[in-house]
Amino acid sequence: MLTRATEGILNDVVIGVEYPGGRSRESYRMLLESGRSVIATRRNELELAQLEIQILHALGDHQVPVPRLLGNNHSHILIQEYVSGTRLSQALKDADEQQCHRLLDAALDSLAAIQHAATASDLETKVEALGYEDSWISGLIKRPKVIGEFLGVPAPSLDESALINQLRMREPRFIKWDARPGNALVNGAGQVVWFDWEHAGKRNRLDDAAWILGDEYVPEFPEVEKRLLDAYVLKFAGPMSDTESREYLMCYGTFHMVVRLGLILKYMTGKWWDLDECIEEDKVGVTLSCAQRLCRRGARWSGQCELTQELSPWFEKIEKKIERL
Repeated sequence: MLTRATEGILNDVVIGVEYPGGRSRESYRMLLESGRSVIATRRNELELAQLEIQILHALGDHQVPVPRLLGNNHSHILIQEYVSGTRLSQALKDADEQQCHRLLDAALDSLAAIQHAATASDLETKVEALGYEDSWISGLIKRPKVIGEFLGVPAPSLDESALINQLRMREPRFIKWDARPGNALVNGAGQVVWFDWEHAGKRNRLDDAAWILGDEYVPEFPEVEKRLLDAYVLKFAGPMSDTESREYLMCYGTFHMVVRLGLILKYMTGKWWDLDECIEEDKVGVTLSCAQRLCRRGARWSGQCELTQELSPWFEKIEKKIERL
């Protein structure tokens, strides 16, 4: 279906197909008779395809680092330009401290530019609000308890009412939401290009910063993290002051890392996975090193927010428990 649709949309012949994220993914690389390559995507839900088409079309007018939309069939299928480069998660895998700083700096810089271009394009009136209900926030806050019960390391009691107030949506702004390193490419010029926009919406801009910096594939370099926070917190802050935005980011990021840790534990059934395979197929990082990173970073971030600081020693206990799995 994707082959025929690609040929019909582009009036070109497909002579080969590659599967960058594996055959189970929704996007394939189509090699064309004309000599170029494109990415053909079929979203399972029509609404998601239409959203991604709308976003790529709007952002394309601002020349920000996203793939160009080349066409669509007015249904579930869209064709994007093929961007040559290395997946950000792969580039980070063996990065030293200096390389890690350069890569994450480029990632945050490009995503901040995309967020502001989206606002200029009035995309906030066209996307849905995400995580706006108190019940959603409450569920997020309960994740440490769930993991604690699973591992036999009870999570401390937290002030749920105060946390809900802290994590509410302030001034809804466009965000990517699924801003994982696996959804970005580093091109030949060192620029980070973001793809897969079907889950975008509007919430607090800082949420995207938490998704990037709190991912299990990001190496554990605390000094790099500090420099990046100093440089970028206010660029993602929206209506919040520097102090408010840092408190929010540490708090939201803490619970985001708990969610990522929960995914690792969910899929770790008896043995750890191969890191290279996880990155190549864009899977959750079900490896001991990834779990340890989340615990160490979670302990550091939670300790910097008054409402979550009791989770800091809990993360340390969780790390020790995970090491014995």
